[in-house]
Amino acid sequence: MQHCVLILAPDTDPHACALSWALEQQGVTPICMPSLQAKPGNHYTFHIDAEHEFLLDSNVGQGVVSAVWNRRIQDPNPTCAEADEAFARLEWKMFQRNMFTLGNAYGDALWVNRLPEAIRAEHKMVQLSIARKLGLPFPETVITTDVGQVDLLRKKWGRIIFKSFLPHHWQDQKTGERHTVGVALLDQQSDLPPDAIAICPGVYQRYIDKALDVRVTVMGQHLFAMSFAKGESGGFLDWRTYTDHPEMIAKTITLPSTVESKLRALMQELGLVFGAIDLVVDREGNYHFLEVNQAGQFLFMEEMNPDYPILQAMTGLLVSGRLDNTSEALKPVTMKQFRASDAYAALGQRVAQKSWVGEPMFSVE
Repeated sequence: MQHCVLILAPDTDPHACALSWALEQQGVTPICMPSLQAKPGNHYTFHIDAEHEFLLDSNVGQGVVSAVWNRRIQDPNPTCAEADEAFARLEWKMFQRNMFTLGNAYGDALWVNRLPEAIRAEHKMVQLSIARKLGLPFPETVITTDVGQVDLLRKKWGRIIFKSFLPHHWQDQKTGERHTVGVALLDQQSDLPPDAIAICPGVYQRYIDKALDVRVTVMGQHLFAMSFAKGESGGFLDWRTYTDHPEMIAKTITLPSTVESKLRALMQELGLVFGAIDLVVDREGNYHFLEVNQAGQFLFMEEMNPDYPILQAMTGLLVSGRLDNTSEALKPVTMKQFRASDAYAALGQRVAQKSWVGEPMFSVE
């Protein structure tokens, strides 16, 4: 019986393409699509009665799905008459949401991550509330539209960080200049315009005088940690924008056991199988939790350290559909091999017209 893995992502997503290639090396069929295929010839049937419930998916056929990777899911885009489009689009959206929330639509397949847990884990306030419950240290945080509350936090700590809930990028239509809303440091000399702060809620946190940034990638029971430092002088304000900086020092590390156990407890509380966790380490060596991205980037870690077998580990998770999988029996797959493959060349052609061409293919969000 055919063995397959469903990857919910467009074919321009570099991580999805890398894993599709890696799965093919194992003789496993990847089915990569951003959503349910609402097109003629593709059929889905959910049947339920008092005795049974099951799904028929013409894309999968009689195949056994070991895992569903909720990588970059989108709403279905139905092919139909223009007059019917609004109705059909909403109906397909609700059908997909029902089906993927069910969780067992593909039998015993491992979801990475299940849709309800993935949606909940996207909320930073939920993450911080759970971190507080678990005793996982994090910077004091105020999420507000009130300049007075921002100023109180700044007076308490001297320096604070502003960041948005989501990254925002745009291009000036006249000059072509690109702009980004990212992380900003605010000190006692920084202007705090009340009207601008009141426009929408912002995330304001105590600034940690850090020695290191740390990215922790959790894949089932596997955990990979890498530190990032600015030479001998500590950390960058936002290390993700400095991966090619000449002073960037990236090292694979082993987390303190107490930190690791709390991060695993955080993942369990959030119901996540996969997560990319950002931490900072202060000058005294204390770890502080910042956030977890349930669909974060991870292959850049192998790009920075080719001996770090992250592609192999994720392949093992999807092939086995088990949290405690081992990748030792798999055919070796590496990022170096993927970059030399026809699949990588085809990916480059598909994304050639994207606005982010020229930036690292495997970004660090």
